[in-house]
This record gives sequence, C-alpha cells and structure tokens, in this order.
Amino acid sequence: MQNLFAAAIPPADLAKALDYVQKAAALLQPYLTPLTPDERQNMLKMGPASVDFVAKARRYAAQNPTFRPAYLDFDAFVADADALAGLAPVQQALAALDLDTDSTLMTAGSDAYQEALQVYNYVKMLAQNATPGAQAAYDDMRQSLPIATGRRKSAALAKKA
Repeated sequence: MQNLFAAAIPPADLAKALDYVQKAAALLQPYLTPLTPDERQNMLKMGPASVDFVAKARRYAAQNPTFRPAYLDFDAFVADADALAGLAPVQQALAALDLDTDSTLMTAGSDAYQEALQVYNYVKMLAQNATPGAQAAYDDMRQSLPIATGRRKSAALAKKA
C-alpha cells in the first residue's frame, strides 16, 4: 500500500490559514452578492473572452463618450467592470487553493480510510480470536463502517417496501 499523503500539517499553520481565510471573507463580505441557484442559472455567464470583451467595451466607452448609449448608466458600468477586474484574480487564487485543498483532502482521506480498514480487519481477526476488548471495538467500528452503513440502510428500505 502506498501512502500518497505523508505530511503532518502543524495545527498552528491550519489555525493561521483558517484565520486568514475568515479575515478575507469578512473583508470582502460587504461587497459580495450571494445568488440563489435559479439566479445563477438565469444570469449571463462569463469566461476569459467575456472578461476581455468587457474590458475593451469599458475602455472604448471611457475614451469616447459618444460610444455610450444614452440609456447606459456609465458609472454603474465602470463600477461593475472594475469589480470584475479586481475580483477575478482573487477568485482565481481561491479556486486554485480550493482545488489543491480538495485534492489534498481526497489524498489524505483515501490514505486514512485505507489504513482504518486495515485496523478494522485486524481488530476483526482479534475479535474472532477472543482477544479481550476486541469484540467491543469491532462492533463499534462495524456500526460506522460506510459499507455496512449502506447495507443497513438498504436492508431497512427493503423491509419498508
């Protein structure tokens, strides 16, 4: 078995990282706009080409006021475009951090789960050999074993049907 995650992250570093993330969230919170899933679904979506398009439109409209439609709230457009330009690097950094954090959680979780299964199987063997305390530990672990939990739920649903 290969252990893919072999780092021990110091609790102080984890606490400091969490504090930084919470401070960043608090700093940006007054400017953020939470959306419902329906609002997100019905909104125009932007990609890299759209960001470039917005920047060009903002620049042309700023340089030549005759390019601005009379019905356009130019100050709102500038504020929106500036927020887009300013938040994009923050979002990209957070997305990269999220991906790496998720990958590390997946790796460490996979390792820990595989190792926990080894402990479980060893305790099971000890329980079969009547090692003192092993049966209670085995029974307790068996209750939270995801495979067994799934089987119990399936059996319970089958009984109800």
